[in-house]
Amino acid sequence: MKILLTGTRGYRPGFIGGNFLRQYGETYKIHEYYDDIRDWDTSEHFWKGFDFIVHLAAMAGVRRSHDEPELYWDVNVDASKKIFSAASTVPIIYASSSSIYEWWLSPYATTKYAMEAIAPENTLGLRFHTVYGPNSRTDMLYDKLLKREVSYLTNHTRDWTHVNDICDAIHICIQNFHSLKKHRAIDVGNGKPVSVVDMANHLWPDNNLPVKEVTGERQDTCADPSILESYGWVAKHHVLDEIEEKYRNDNV
Repeated sequence: MKILLTGTRGYRPGFIGGNFLRQYGETYKIHEYYDDIRDWDTSEHFWKGFDFIVHLAAMAGVRRSHDEPELYWDVNVDASKKIFSAASTVPIIYASSSSIYEWWLSPYATTKYAMEAIAPENTLGLRFHTVYGPNSRTDMLYDKLLKREVSYLTNHTRDWTHVNDICDAIHICIQNFHSLKKHRAIDVGNGKPVSVVDMANHLWPDNNLPVKEVTGERQDTCADPSILESYGWVAKHHVLDEIEEKYRNDNV
């Protein structure tokens, strides 16, 4: 099966796209889209011969979106609209977000909500919930906590989902696309949230960091993975187990 994959290089090298390529590069014939997705070629010959487009390229990060809303719209919505033009002939799986459930809270969430609104038939959106794991962006909270580069905590809870489980979900959606696409968009996450404070206490015991109120993002996130689970997907990782395993290995 031949897949055209965005989000491994180009405008901003992608965390999930890069891991999907490493994890499933021998399962599928994957062609990486190297260029800025804003320069997507809308002529049909460009994607002719591909069995799927997996569109993971995006501007991510809720807080940064408040500073650069136009850029987020340009990349996440206008560029995706060009990619969606291929859906009449090629199935498309694309990255949505848990943020859409309260889409009005940030420009990032608004762009993901808009993506789902303009996505045509023959597409499936995956609402990723707080992805973490190897090769993550350096500005992600999990990475900052690992490096002890945060100055405060928040009372948010997050449905932390390992990137390998995310990649497995993409694989299952490719294999079962024609029965899943009727849902238009589905949750991808553990369904077992953990608070930011508990995360910090596991990663950084006795941190004594202050807890601050932060606006502009969701207070709590929790996926409903039942649709994916009905197709055999099982989350193999839980963030607190990962942390405990890390400390066991570090102290051997």
